[in-house]
Amino acid sequence: MYKQIKEFKKAHNISKIAGLMMIHYFKWPWCLEALSDYVDEIYLLLHYTPEFKGDWPKKMPKVKDITEVEYNKEFTRIENRKIGLMGELREKTLRMLDIVKPDLVFFPDEDEAFGEPEYLIEDLIRFIESTKPQMAFKRCNFWDSMETVRKDRWAFYRPHVKIYKWHPQLTYLPYRGFNRVTNFGNKKMIAKTAIRHYGFMEKEERERKYHTLLKGQEEKYKHLLKKPKLVKYINALKSPRT
Repeated sequence: MYKQIKEFKKAHNISKIAGLMMIHYFKWPWCLEALSDYVDEIYLLLHYTPEFKGDWPKKMPKVKDITEVEYNKEFTRIENRKIGLMGELREKTLRMLDIVKPDLVFFPDEDEAFGEPEYLIEDLIRFIESTKPQMAFKRCNFWDSMETVRKDRWAFYRPHVKIYKWHPQLTYLPYRGFNRVTNFGNKKMIAKTAIRHYGFMEKEERERKYHTLLKGQEEKYKHLLKKPKLVKYINALKSPRT
């Protein structure tokens, strides 16, 4: 755990930070590794389909419990929303914390990593000293390499909740979207740092998602495959949000 996080916990009387992650594609192990630097324990939901499976997350340090679910196909984003799968999976993940009772919950996606601790810590201090129950992040999109990020806006993106204060009886049902905890509604703080997003970094993965996951939404994401404007990644505080 980062020194800054240890000092933050001590200064604010925080005994436990839990990390949650849902893993479906099994393609970005460094994101789970990065989460372990911020939290005391990790709880995983592994979402299997015939196309996507893997065992490596079970061997990661700090993983304390795992829930496994399996479906016979990968659903498109539109299908996912129709059947309410995202809320169902997030609810199963959250329920692993019922007996853990952490002070804070960090819940990034499997293709995301929080920013550098020297910058994120300022967000955490503002958050824990506020009355806001959850903190949402804009995203910085890595593109073509782990040194370059996309500068031009290519899709509408609303800040997603990635950190929240734990309380008994929290739920994701009915799911409100953007990883917002249902009990908290839209009450949130917006972080000054961005979440580092790697899901569209590789050209092959961008094309696969455009033609499968985003099927039926091609017009909405038509700029995904266009030649982008790229800049060198600086840090999670200064790099562009797209």
